[in-house]
Amino acid sequence: MATDLNLDRPGGGHKLSPSPVVLEHELSELRLLLESQAGVLLNAPTEFLMAGLSRYMESRRLASIPDLLGRVQTSDAECEALLEHLLEGETAFFRHPAAFAAFENHILPELHMRKAGDSSASLRLWSAGCSTGEEAYSIAMSVCERVNSNGDRWSIHILASDIRQAALAMAERGLYPELALAGVPRRLVQWYFARVGHHVLVKPRLRNLVTFTQCNLRRAIHLGRFDCIFCMDVLPHFSAAQRLALVQRLHLYLEPGGYLLLGQGEKLPAIDVNFQPQACDQYTLYRKTLAAAARVGKSF
Repeated sequence: MATDLNLDRPGGGHKLSPSPVVLEHELSELRLLLESQAGVLLNAPTEFLMAGLSRYMESRRLASIPDLLGRVQTSDAECEALLEHLLEGETAFFRHPAAFAAFENHILPELHMRKAGDSSASLRLWSAGCSTGEEAYSIAMSVCERVNSNGDRWSIHILASDIRQAALAMAERGLYPELALAGVPRRLVQWYFARVGHHVLVKPRLRNLVTFTQCNLRRAIHLGRFDCIFCMDVLPHFSAAQRLALVQRLHLYLEPGGYLLLGQGEKLPAIDVNFQPQACDQYTLYRKTLAAAARVGKSF
C-alpha cells in the first residue's frame, strides 16, 4: 500500500511544521553574538543568511531565533555547528596564482639565501584559515619544488588552521575530486597524489609536512614564530576592530624579516606595525622589518 505523503492537503494527515521565520532584527542580534563569540563577521547577503538560518533551525528543531541564541551563548559546539552551516569557505589549489608566484619566485629564494649557512635550516609556514586543505597542500608543493628540489634537506613544518572542525576533517583526509586539481600541472598531480577511483589522495610525502589544528583567530594563541603566514580571504570575515587586532598578532607571530600574504586585492588596515609592502608583478606582499626584533625583544 502506497504511503500518502501529501500531508498539507485537507484530510491528508498531520501538517508539516512551517520553516522558522527569521526577522532582520533577529539576524542582527545573531551577527553581534557570533562576532563576540567567534570573531566572525557574517557579511553574506541578508537573504542568503536568512535562508541558511531557517534551514539550520529546522534541522535542529528550533522554533525561534531566541532559542538558537540561547544555545549559541551556552554551547561552543552549537556555535561551531552554526558556523559550519553558514560559512562557505571558497578555496582551490593554488588559489590567487599571483600570490603563489611571489611565494615561489621571491619569498622562498630569499629565505633560502638568508638561511643557507645554517646547517639545521628550518622553514615554518602557517596557513591561517586553511578551509578544506587545498591552500596548505599548495604551499607544501611549492616548498618541495623550490626548496628541497636542489638536494638541500630543510626541516619543513606547515601549520594549517581553521575554526571549522568539519573542514579540518576533510583537509586531514586529503581526498579530493579529480576536478579539484584540473588547474594543477599534471606532473605535480602524478608526483604528490594517488588516484582513488574518481578522486585523488594526498601522498605521505606531502601530507607529512602539514599539521592541521582547530584555531579561532580572534583569540591570542602561542604557536611559535613563522617565516611566512598565509592569511588569504580571512580579514573580510572580521570587524574593523578585530582586523586591526589580528594583524597585530600576525605581526608578532612572524620572524623578523618574515612575510605575510593576503588574498589578491586585499590590503592591510591602517595600523602602526612595521610591515614593508613589496610589489611583485601584480601582487603586493608584506614583510616584517628586521629592525622590529630589537623593539619587540623577547616578549613573545
